[in-house]
Amino acid sequence: MFVEKIGYIVSRHTRDVSGHIEMSLFIKTPEGTVKVLPDRQLSVFFTNAPLQSLPNDLPGIKYSDPGLKSFNNEPVVLVQSASLMLHQQMISLVKRHGYAVYEEDIKAHNRYLMERHIRGAVRFIGIPDANNQTFRQARVIAGDWQPNWNVWSLDIETSVSTNTLLSIGITSKDQRVAFVVTDIETSSPTIRRFSDEKSLLLAFIRYVKKHSPDIFIGWNLIGFDLQFIDQRCQLLGIRPAFGVNGESWSIRSSDNQGKYFASIPGRVALDGITLLKVGGYHFESYSLNNVSNEILDDGKLLHGNERWQEIERLHREDLDAFVAYNLQDCDLVMRIFEKLKLIELQQTRVDLTGIPFEQTGGSVAAFENLYLPRLHSAGWVAPAWSDDDFVASPGGFVMSSRPGLYKNVLVFDFKSLYPSIIRTFHIDPLARISAQYSVNTGNNEPTGDHLVPGFLGASFDRHQAILPSLVGELAQAREEAKKVGNAILSYAIKIIMNSFYGVLGSNVCRFYHAELASSITMRGHELLARTQSWMEERGARVIYGDTDSLFVTLDDDALDPQKLGEQLRDDINACLSEWCEEYAQLDSHLELEFERVYERFFMPTIRGQEEGSKKRYAGRSKGELVFKGLEAARTDWTPMARQFQRTLFEKVFNDENPVSFIQETIATLRAGGYDEQLIYSKQLSRPLSSYTKNKPPHVRAAAIIDQKRAEQGLPLEYNKGRKRVYYVYQRSGVVPYESVEDLVDLDYEHYIEKQIEPIADSILPFFKTDMASLLSQQISLL
Repeated sequence: MFVEKIGYIVSRHTRDVSGHIEMSLFIKTPEGTVKVLPDRQLSVFFTNAPLQSLPNDLPGIKYSDPGLKSFNNEPVVLVQSASLMLHQQMISLVKRHGYAVYEEDIKAHNRYLMERHIRGAVRFIGIPDANNQTFRQARVIAGDWQPNWNVWSLDIETSVSTNTLLSIGITSKDQRVAFVVTDIETSSPTIRRFSDEKSLLLAFIRYVKKHSPDIFIGWNLIGFDLQFIDQRCQLLGIRPAFGVNGESWSIRSSDNQGKYFASIPGRVALDGITLLKVGGYHFESYSLNNVSNEILDDGKLLHGNERWQEIERLHREDLDAFVAYNLQDCDLVMRIFEKLKLIELQQTRVDLTGIPFEQTGGSVAAFENLYLPRLHSAGWVAPAWSDDDFVASPGGFVMSSRPGLYKNVLVFDFKSLYPSIIRTFHIDPLARISAQYSVNTGNNEPTGDHLVPGFLGASFDRHQAILPSLVGELAQAREEAKKVGNAILSYAIKIIMNSFYGVLGSNVCRFYHAELASSITMRGHELLARTQSWMEERGARVIYGDTDSLFVTLDDDALDPQKLGEQLRDDINACLSEWCEEYAQLDSHLELEFERVYERFFMPTIRGQEEGSKKRYAGRSKGELVFKGLEAARTDWTPMARQFQRTLFEKVFNDENPVSFIQETIATLRAGGYDEQLIYSKQLSRPLSSYTKNKPPHVRAAAIIDQKRAEQGLPLEYNKGRKRVYYVYQRSGVVPYESVEDLVDLDYEHYIEKQIEPIADSILPFFKTDMASLLSQQISLL
């Protein structure tokens, strides 16, 4: 008997079982997470091979005419396979005969959900098994139920010296427990003791099955914690049965990027670092200690490069303190997720685009989920993957700046410039192809009247464009979200809209074409240049422009820069509307916004030159100091240098002469007053072993640390890359910084030359001096 239920998709999977596809959707319902098997699933692709050229009467293979065309304007055949193995065999057969295949890489479960416009929430009917855990012959449609997630924050502790698992900590709304390998007696209800790793892992698997978490969260969760657990399970002969109903998880890594992925039937693993970056958060360091201190004003109980020795000591001698450290890390992660609403952000992205819950990236997948159903409805299939050489589109508009110290600088920027260009100029993959083939729109318009010019020879058919209406729907939804104060939804929509340009300009997307991305960026160049011209016709002076922004100066004695900025904004928007109508009878969706006034503003020259720099400036607006690209905003400069620049500009913007401050700073530096602020910090971008020719300072410091660890028989610290290195300059050269004991015999002249001098010399010419003069004065005084 069929049973109807509501729920939310947690994970999706497809595999071959007995020669047939088994698609399984793990759906959280009000009663718990169940496995749903949609009825009679087939794997699908399209081909331009004529129907008569395909082999007849193959068991498990069906052909049909879907009434669709390829981007080569050819009719296509739909090929359906009963198994994934047959699917791959048919793709190989078609390619061997010289025909193209389309959409062959779209997974069956993703296509099933996409074509039914299912995102996260669902309604389904199916025949349940005796335990109501598996529903067969199911049919699934979109729903609106929102679950209350059971979230577990997970953190492990390991022994660096033995490369073994010491503990697994878990915190949630109703769980707080640590599974520990130890022989120390304890009466703590929080601690569960085990004699060895195998016993611990088997007990943890049973615990997960009993309490059934929906979402695991953590810090570098997949790349470290889950991967380490998976490795120990493999070594100890344990099946990693962490999925719903004891199904095994899969932890895999990308071969060349050092990224890890987790597929857990019925559960989701979300990494805090990745979600922070998705959410647009930027930190000097993404370590848990640094982020928690900035977000929560709280931190880890132990931190620093040598904390592993203390962790192992606590594990041997002070079990309560060891568990407190383990669970504090879990607590910090949970509090960060809750405060920044990271799970809500990820779920909102799922609700908007239908990407899998565990897919924290997925711009291309989000685009295809939204675009493909519309493309099929229009009568087309997506293009085949191209072997053509990648041609990068021009970057955003960046004009050479006019360096100087200014008063009353007005900043204007275009609201969602690239999405607005897509919407206004009908930039779209199908519209480009349709224009090429002069598709009859049915409006009996003269040939060419319905085309909008692009760049690199492209034109776009305004009557066949899909993307502009999609952007319009998202833009309207974002405005509604803003009106009701839904910041999470508003930001998620912004992420999606802004990703469209990147997707169309990336060769990891099947829709990539140089004409598409270039017609966006080159139009942006044109609009910025026209806007600059219109502004200067009205007496404003543009001193800098970057991608979607223009910086404009007014007379220093301007009475009301705010009012003048608003008037200039309104004038330019009127010009944009008029020009779009004259250009191609277009409705303008372009909107210039007046962002702010900098009461004081500094635009530097390129170091050692007279030419103005790009993407580097400092300003003060309503008492707030803003640095872009300068040393105060760069994490690879020392804390001393960054604070020096901030204080320097506070004085300059207050019309104070900074010479005495600079001299005092140098004197204090040489006297050792800034020693603890002279630590450099820079992240390795790749494994240490890959630096063979050029070895910058942070690489040399990391090599010293790993050489010491190798001599002690310890695992290497930097062999996987993507790890931050701390170092200082002693008079003997670069030395890794591991404790305050390394702050000896520091090379103060290095810090003056490399950290203070470049910052000071950018501003001193405005005060008729330079660092060479100041340093010579100090030497003469000595």
